[in-house]
Amino acid sequence: MSLTSEFIIGFFTFFGALSIASALYITRQKNVFYAAVSLAFLGISVAAMIALINTSSYSFYAAFHILLYVGATVVFLTISLVMFRGLNVREISVPWAPVIAVVAGMLIFIDLISSFSGITPSASVSSFSLQTLANDILQNYWFPAIIIIIALLTTMIEAITLARRD
Repeated sequence: MSLTSEFIIGFFTFFGALSIASALYITRQKNVFYAAVSLAFLGISVAAMIALINTSSYSFYAAFHILLYVGATVVFLTISLVMFRGLNVREISVPWAPVIAVVAGMLIFIDLISSFSGITPSASVSSFSLQTLANDILQNYWFPAIIIIIALLTTMIEAITLARRD
């Protein structure tokens, strides 16, 4: 087994354990705000596992997964919970949280360095066209695009429902 495949298995195991822990925390948490923040960790860990399956094929889908679920849905949920429900958020001090954050940050940094170390820059620069990008998305990534469209529509319906509520 090569060193790269051992890193991939290790990171896949790490993000799998993080996703299970986040899902358990979401179901056990009584504070909805902290459950929504844990949903962000769940979305990031699932996107990382999707990208680790086959980086060349699924990295585009993983990036959309992070943009949609972490960037849009979780931020929308946290802001709407704090604004519309008058939810009070109090800080909970966990003494071991900075250590875990530093270790996780170092692991992610090592993963990024190891994954980008094999990339060689190309000599030719190709022109970028939105038409070409749209054709590539519709031809090669039509299923993730449909999933993202449906998810954005449901988020928009949820936003309209929350805005109309008194």
